[in-house]
Amino acid sequence: MLSSPIPALDIAGLRKKYGSNEALSGVDFRLHQGERLAFLGPNGAGKTTLIRALAGRTRPTSGTIKVLGHPIETVGARQAMGFVPQDLALYFDLTTRENLKAFGKFHGVHRRELAERVDWALEWTGLKDRAGELVGKFSGGMKRRVNLACGVLHQPKVILLDEPTVGVDPQSRERIFTMLDELNEQGASILLTTHHLD
Repeated sequence: MLSSPIPALDIAGLRKKYGSNEALSGVDFRLHQGERLAFLGPNGAGKTTLIRALAGRTRPTSGTIKVLGHPIETVGARQAMGFVPQDLALYFDLTTRENLKAFGKFHGVHRRELAERVDWALEWTGLKDRAGELVGKFSGGMKRRVNLACGVLHQPKVILLDEPTVGVDPQSRERIFTMLDELNEQGASILLTTHHLD
């Protein structure tokens, strides 16, 4: 009998308290390799707290998080993960290319690979012709695409997205989900939060 592959994410008994308020109350789930999973819920349901805990941005009160079999605190887990926050994490006074290069360096992309990864991201986002323009002048949908590219430039195996299409028009939303489809087809496991039923 073949053993099942190690889950991309393995979450057990995850709890997070802020004073007397329990934002997460014993969350258990697995995200399998190559799988896409969406957490649907209204604002205030704990979706962002969950994603922040999985990304290592907030420490859970209790429970365990494993990324491809590694505890979340390990270097292997951190390197395998990409995180795209709900709030835009971009430098508005830099160009698209400059943002991508900066985030590539932050994620440890080797210098010899960085130019190739930036070119891939510009093509993937459909913003190759806007590479030299300041991100601060872009539309909401364009900023979201750059934000997404910055979070996955290092080719993570597990991608966490917090409301990746918040505040964008339907056309931009469709473009972003097409981009995510491409990452999934390349083998990435994807977990996202949303309050959009579609």
